[in-house]
Amino acid sequence: MARVPYLNPADLPAEHRHLLESIRRPDGRNMNLHRAMAHCPELMRDRSVFARALLMAPTNQIPADLRELALLTVGFLTRCWYEYHHHTEFGLKAGLTQEKIMGVPFFRSNSLYSDAEKAVMLYAEEMTNNVQVGDATFADLQRHLSAAQIVELTLTIAHYNSTVRFLEALQVAPGDGGI
Repeated sequence: MARVPYLNPADLPAEHRHLLESIRRPDGRNMNLHRAMAHCPELMRDRSVFARALLMAPTNQIPADLRELALLTVGFLTRCWYEYHHHTEFGLKAGLTQEKIMGVPFFRSNSLYSDAEKAVMLYAEEMTNNVQVGDATFADLQRHLSAAQIVELTLTIAHYNSTVRFLEALQVAPGDGGI
């Protein structure tokens, strides 16, 4: 059970209800991540704008499948099953196979992954576990991605490391009318 109540649009002051209403999923439900963040509606709004830019901006440099492998790596390493679950869905939409998604814990020794995929996942692993990234890991990433792609990937991994810490600290989980 979450450590803060999940809010619905009706729980917010009238001037903020549209914030949750505008980020509903196609089935009409809100993500519990947003329902927990709704206690600070302006921050939720601004965070959602940034998250959407990382995931859906038409100017994104990173292929969606690489991004999702990085985010699945973050979710697995932090044992944030809420995030891992959601990015399993997004990964499938981005073209990842179920085998690649299930192989995330063993990516280093798994021949399913290309060198570029392994470089991205190792970068996500080092950012998540160590904060600092080794020179060899960064040099390997540079063999596969441009400077703009590396900056976008770094912002994405950093953002999702923040997200998993929010989710885990407040014990946000699927259910209770949200996802």
